[in-house]
Amino acid sequence: MLPEWESYSFTQAEEGEEWKCRVHLEAAKSLYNQWREVFQLVQAFNDTLPEFDEEEQITIDTIQLINENAYFIAPKIMSAAGDTLYEIKMENAALIRFNCRKMMELISFSVLVGDGDPEHKLVIEDAIEEFKLRFKHWVSLFEKDEYEDEWGLFI
Repeated sequence: MLPEWESYSFTQAEEGEEWKCRVHLEAAKSLYNQWREVFQLVQAFNDTLPEFDEEEQITIDTIQLINENAYFIAPKIMSAAGDTLYEIKMENAALIRFNCRKMMELISFSVLVGDGDPEHKLVIEDAIEEFKLRFKHWVSLFEKDEYEDEWGLFI
């Protein structure tokens, strides 16, 4: 289970400047809480998968990879919340999208090979669609700052 949003300590804005981060933190909290719902669905899906394929160990590896991707999302939301550089926010957003896609590919694969429940996959897909809507809103609040991305990605 992922921790509650309130258990995380964010970098505080300067006194009198809290209002600048409030809207972004509220969007990040909404996104994080939606991810907690997705995460629970993914964990329940993993619990239904067989633990071991004696011949190739495919299922256990798939479960581990699904978990790696699922666990990756929450810290990235938190590290991009609050008073953080635009470059860091964009990098984390890109990684969130990447890991969500990888996770769904693995879930789809487990259904394809007959290990996963197709109905459960559909429920996760619906929750991911809600997550995407909140994600798009959250990213729309990112404001480019004066710092230049040394790698030239987020310019």
